[in-house]
Amino acid sequence: MSGRAVYGIVAREFLRFLRQRGRVLASIGRPFVWLLFAGAGFATVFAGRNEIDYRVYMAPGLLGMVVMFGSLLAALSTVTDREAGVLRMVLVAPIRRSTVALGKTLGATALGTTQAVAVAALMLPLVHLRPTLGGAGLALVAIVLSGLALGALGLVLAASMRSIENFAGVMNFVIFPMLFLSGALYPVRHLGPVLRIAVLANPLAYGVDLLKHALLGAWAKTGYGGEMPVLLDCAALALFALAGLAGAAPLLAREGGLARAAFRERA
Repeated sequence: MSGRAVYGIVAREFLRFLRQRGRVLASIGRPFVWLLFAGAGFATVFAGRNEIDYRVYMAPGLLGMVVMFGSLLAALSTVTDREAGVLRMVLVAPIRRSTVALGKTLGATALGTTQAVAVAALMLPLVHLRPTLGGAGLALVAIVLSGLALGALGLVLAASMRSIENFAGVMNFVIFPMLFLSGALYPVRHLGPVLRIAVLANPLAYGVDLLKHALLGAWAKTGYGGEMPVLLDCAALALFALAGLAGAAPLLAREGGLARAAFRERA
């Protein structure tokens, strides 16, 4: 029962995304806009431009950005489902709230992973970046783990919101600090101690760092590859994912309790 419930939730999230053509096009086009405009601007002040082309350096960060937008914004469906009453119907079904949380998180992960793989297939040849087979495998692991961590975080935020307007405001406040403190656009090793602490609390930073290990291994000796150990990146992403799932399930359960109480009153 739980397996079928998880599959149904994931399939619904994926089909909803595919039916929104504007969202599909935006998710594919956004990183190329950043590559064109941000790449042209930051390349002129990038300290390592004599050692690595800045657009090559940006590639792992832009893939991390795709995962972030894809996974975090997938949680918007939780808010819309609440407003439409669909979430109540799901939560009064005979399935665990942790199952609902897992299905939502896996749906967000599937969306983020699919978008990142599609963008990587187009972007990496464009910037003349050809990862090894091992590097490609590690990049896929990084994308999936990042999707899990960010999808769980998005679900925690969405489960706490009661309107789309609140969710949109919080997302704008969360997304851009996460992006700029992830190492996607510049190395984070030279940041001050306070910002370094913020980097360590940022799940996207570990995902981007793992993608740098996977795709920029040839530049590791120059300091423009990964800055943290691979095992630390993987462990941190897994911990963020588990913590997010553990936090989201009680929030969803609270909604389920309210729904059951309402149905009992009507009866």
